[in-house]
Order: sequence, then structure tokens, then C-alpha cells
Amino acid sequence: MSILKSIMTAIRGGVSEVGESVVDANAVRILEQEIREAGEALAKAKTSLTSMKGTEISLNRQVNTLNEDIVSLESKAMACLEKDEEALALEVAERISEKESERNELKTEYDTAKVNVNKVNKMIKGYEKRIQKNKRDLDKVKTVEQLQKATSAISSNISASGSADNKISAALERVKAKQQKFEDNLEAGDWMETQGDDLEARLAGVGIGENSASGNSVLARLKSQKKEA
Repeated sequence: MSILKSIMTAIRGGVSEVGESVVDANAVRILEQEIREAGEALAKAKTSLTSMKGTEISLNRQVNTLNEDIVSLESKAMACLEKDEEALALEVAERISEKESERNELKTEYDTAKVNVNKVNKMIKGYEKRIQKNKRDLDKVKTVEQLQKATSAISSNISASGSADNKISAALERVKAKQQKFEDNLEAGDWMETQGDDLEARLAGVGIGENSASGNSVLARLKSQKKEA
């Protein structure tokens, strides 16, 4: 592991603080690489365990086969004795002895293989659990790291855009003020028009203005103009 080797070299060289800072800066990468290497080692261990289990099974089968041969030979030896073939029974007995010796050796190998298989299998299961825990811890660390980066980015953006936001807010306020002033002017114009119309109406109401002349006054004026003519 290149990263970890560099760190360990730095620490052994007496610069532990530098080594620790490197670890902190590359913690996630280091954990990811360690987990990958642990997974590779675990896969190799499982392959070795499979081979060991195969040897155990083979030894057990050989032991069982020898036990069957011994039982068969014992039966034949008994048959020889029943027929008073003692010399032949002795030969069979010697063959049984050979088989038992071979069987005992293989049985010892089988027992040892079985113990080793169980021991290695237990170690692998424990190792696998630790790897799974490390993976969960790594996922948790990566999630927290991503959240911290996002929070830092948001804070930086807010800080960097603070003055720009103030300028934009001020510009918007100026635009809204101009719009409000325009609306106020329109309202004032409408009011002025209403005031003019109201004045003419009030003058007419008291007989003043162009509309104040009655039909009789108009007729009188016309008669006066006719006499002068």
C-alpha cells in the first residue's frame, strides 16, 4: 500500500506529526485501500480454506474406505478359521494389520486437517465481520465528509455573494420606489381630472356657466336681437 507505506516511513523517521497530518488528509482513501486489500486477502483465504476442506474430505473418504476393507478382511479371516485354514487366516490378519496401520495414520491426518479447517473457518468469519464493519464505518465517514464539504461550499458562497446580494437588494428597492412613484402620479392625475369635473358641476348647480341659461332667457335674447335688427 503506497500511501500507508509513505506514512509509516514518515512516522519511523521521527516526523509523526507530518505522518498524522497525511493520514488525516487521506483517511478515506487509506480506508478504502485497506478494505480492498483486506477483501483480496479474504478471497485468497477462502480459496485456501476450500483446498484444506477438500483435503479433509479426501482423507475422511480414505479412512472410511480402509475401515470397510478391514471389516471385509476380518470377515474373510474368520471364514478361514472356520475352515481350519490358519495359515491363510494369518496372511489375511497381516493384511488387516497393514490396513489398520495405514488407516490410523490417515485418521491422524484427517483429525488434524479437520481441526485446522474449523480454526481457519472461524478466523475467516471473524475477519469477514471486521471487514463489513469497516465498510459501514467508511460509508459513515464518507457521508459525513460529503456533508461537511457541502456545508463549507454553501457557507463560502453565502459569504462571497453577501455584498452582491446587498447591491441587488438596493437596486430592487429603487425599482420598486420608481414604480410606486409612477403609480402615485397616475393617481394624482386622476384626482385632478375629477376635481375639474366637480367644479363645473357645482357652478352649474348655482346657475353659473354655459349650461346655466334657461329656455326663456334664450328666447328673450333672440327677441331683443330681432327688434334691433
